[in-house]
Amino acid sequence: MFDPIVRGGFVMIPLLAVSLIALIISIERWLYLRQARVDGPRLMGKIRSALDDGSVDQARGVCDATPGPVARVLSATLTRFDMPKDDLREVAREVALAEQPVLDGQLPLLATMVTIAPLLGLLGTISGLIKAFHVIAGGQIGNATALSASIAEALITTFTGLCIAIPFMVVYNALSGRVESLIHEIELRVTELLNLQTASKVQP
Repeated sequence: MFDPIVRGGFVMIPLLAVSLIALIISIERWLYLRQARVDGPRLMGKIRSALDDGSVDQARGVCDATPGPVARVLSATLTRFDMPKDDLREVAREVALAEQPVLDGQLPLLATMVTIAPLLGLLGTISGLIKAFHVIAGGQIGNATALSASIAEALITTFTGLCIAIPFMVVYNALSGRVESLIHEIELRVTELLNLQTASKVQP
């Protein structure tokens, strides 16, 4: 099991570190974004019902009882629900922008790991080839053991780097898609809430 790691040389250590970091970030973001999902239509239905009764506090209570960034943005918007619609839109926009880094979390670091992995693999390839040429230059071209060990190091690191980068690239794109979906959900529900301000019994 550990033979390929040993044969891959010193570059295998940062490659293993990269894979571990990428795995931790992927699991953490998947769990967070899973919890951040919300039933938007149901949430807006409760808010609409509260506003129809003329109670902004009740509508805000519905949001506060609902976890996730969508509810937090709506709650912050309802806190200033007496403001003119254009000003209220700016408030919602500022709160939504503050949620963006929270949603992204360590995704930029995951993207960096995806980029670094094949580069480290390439570094290991070059290191292995240099060792192979040293074997040849030393007149040991007939030494199949030394030559094959150098070539194995070059191939193992490249293979490992690609094995890390490819699946985590898929994971990164999937998680980024979830973030974009939540941002779209925030924009949609804020627009609905602003429209409710005009239609509800609560007037700014």
